[in-house]
Amino acid sequence: MINYTEKNRLSFKVALDPTGKLARVFGDVKLAPTTFVIDKRGNIVRRIVGEPDFAGLHELLEKKLAEAA
Repeated sequence: MINYTEKNRLSFKVALDPTGKLARVFGDVKLAPTTFVIDKRGNIVRRIVGEPDFAGLHELLEKKLAEAA
């Protein structure tokens, strides 16, 4: 996962979960990368398994950041 992050020069934070505890909390995630978009209210608004469409992801993030909390 670290190699993927460095190779793609991701402009956002990537959480690593070496014990699997967070994977269980977020619905027993089995594949990496799995991306969660969480809104300002703490709701999961999108779950993307595998490599995301970065253009679409950035569009969604901009939309969610523009919304009121």
